[in-house]
Amino acid sequence: MNKKIMLIFSLTVLAIVMSGCVDPNDTPEATTGNEVLAAADLIVVRNIPSGFEYLGAPPRSVDDIKHDYVDVAGIVGAAEGIYQDKDFVEFHITVVELADSDDAENFIIQYKSGFMPLRNGDRFTYPSFNGHTATRIVDYSTVGGEQVARYAYLWSNGNFVFIVNGNTEDFTQTRALAEATGQ
Repeated sequence: MNKKIMLIFSLTVLAIVMSGCVDPNDTPEATTGNEVLAAADLIVVRNIPSGFEYLGAPPRSVDDIKHDYVDVAGIVGAAEGIYQDKDFVEFHITVVELADSDDAENFIIQYKSGFMPLRNGDRFTYPSFNGHTATRIVDYSTVGGEQVARYAYLWSNGNFVFIVNGNTEDFTQTRALAEATGQ
């Protein structure tokens, strides 16, 4: 069933790209100038790390973000990029645009507060990359009857919040995609 959905999604994205409506090689780089950026402008479609493939960007609404992450005031919009690695493991970059940097920080605080402390070890660690500190979140999923670690990276840059996660226990894969944002 999932393969059929991914095939249909991939064919739809391919049809859009081939029609000329979207050129995955023509997305602007994020800048710090006076230009106004939207969340969709920050999805990585160029300079993707080796071994990753960009699959597309399904629409994401404010309600989707409130449902999937946290329901806070100030969410303006969102975008999501879907990727897979050479082993067909799925990864996501979600960019949430908020009204201002205070709302972005509140989003992060509220999102992190939804996680229970781990019995052993730290749920949150704070690695640095691209000139800032992010939060690495470890969560566990049951796979084949065993608890398997899953990682997400979370940080803000101005009024944008970035969430990068993957369906893998290899946090270095997820981090490579997080670093590719340049943010």
